[in-house]
Amino acid sequence: MKTLALIARRPDITRGDFRDHYEEIHAPLAVRTLLEGTTRYVRHHLREELFGRPAFDVVTAFWYRDAAAAAEILRRTETPAGDAIRRDELTFMDKPANTFFAVTERVVRGGEDRAAPLAAIALVRRPAGTEAARFAESYENRELPRLLAVRAPAWCLQNRALRFGLDDPAFDVVTQVHAAADAGLAQWAKELAASGARVVLATVTEHESAL
Repeated sequence: MKTLALIARRPDITRGDFRDHYEEIHAPLAVRTLLEGTTRYVRHHLREELFGRPAFDVVTAFWYRDAAAAAEILRRTETPAGDAIRRDELTFMDKPANTFFAVTERVVRGGEDRAAPLAAIALVRRPAGTEAARFAESYENRELPRLLAVRAPAWCLQNRALRFGLDDPAFDVVTQVHAAADAGLAQWAKELAASGARVVLATVTEHESAL
């Protein structure tokens, strides 16, 4: 099981200070105290916005052993075991702005290459009035091939949001790429947004904790 958390910094903190606190203090604290049952923990810190206006500063990915492990971590977060994490969040996060959702992931091309000159992430929300599953299918059948054909990333990972209960995920699809260079990603996003979709596209720096 995998979830993505979209986390925003406090307005009085710079993006650089937010990233440094997350990586030097918060992530190690989480690993020590809370993430039993998590199999991977990766932060994608926004570096440069290429298109759209993100309401977050990092996309954090959690992979869990199973759904029960994910539920147990959420439960423990609200117990005394999560006190330190909750206190630290208030020092650098704008917690009311944070959101998270479960996803399924599929490698579309290649393998991860952290040494690639460009790492980017695109988050896309369907146009108003469009059914989520139909939009995701259309995006994967039309937009992903267009991205792959024109920009030729070395690695492409497609995440499709899952809906549980009444909560509607902030985005329907999240696409990640590693590439040799930016060969027109912003133009691809602009053309996609012209269809009525909400698109946020940014380059990122990636940080993974050993678990």
